[in-house]
Amino acid sequence: MRIQLLDNITGKWAIQWIVIWFICGVIALSAGFWLTTDHTTLDWFYLAVSFIGLVCVVSLSFRKNVMGNGFGMGATAGEVIVQATSGAVGLMLAPLFNFFTHVYGIFYWSKHTDPDGDMIPKSASKAVWLITAAFIVIGLALFPTINDLLASYGYAVVEDDNSQFLGFISFFWINVIAFVLSITAQAAMILRYSFNWWLWIIVNFVWLIVNLMSGNFIFAIQTMVYQINAFVGLYEWYRSEQG
Repeated sequence: MRIQLLDNITGKWAIQWIVIWFICGVIALSAGFWLTTDHTTLDWFYLAVSFIGLVCVVSLSFRKNVMGNGFGMGATAGEVIVQATSGAVGLMLAPLFNFFTHVYGIFYWSKHTDPDGDMIPKSASKAVWLITAAFIVIGLALFPTINDLLASYGYAVVEDDNSQFLGFISFFWINVIAFVLSITAQAAMILRYSFNWWLWIIVNFVWLIVNLMSGNFIFAIQTMVYQINAFVGLYEWYRSEQG
């Protein structure tokens, strides 16, 4: 199904859309920074990393290899530093994984580009869908055990404090689902599968809950900005896949 507005945003209005989206993202993140942080050096650093992340995700949605994966390497490296300096060593694992996938992606995408230099996305077969589903199920099943093992060494990814969302949904499992889905979505993106954006849309909804529950409003704002881009990326990749 073709949608005229999205055709324009991903076509003749692409530059205007990217500029407007980026400016709105900067304003939203800056507002969150001023209103919800203590303006420490670490806060300033994460704000800068967030701006780099904006360039990364919009470039990925428009299939720009060097800008997307290049800035992705910068953003994830920054996130590793943020987590390390704040003492959240377990949370370094996801950005570390993403960093190395971007390193791989910058070479892999360069081998699959159209005449304009944009990456050519591909559709997923039933086998790929099944493998992805199996990866998610196995990841969810094994995560608590792996997390406990990492915790014994001081590297727990998710702390289980028995808190609940809406009084009955485990905050621990919300975090687990978000972590496993985000790793899966990142891998699918780097492998050029268009369905990765469906996973990112789900991930963003889950991360929004996590961020609101933890009072991390700047992350919540970032998640909503990313979510708008995810819908555009979904349309752009599928449109390009179909020619």
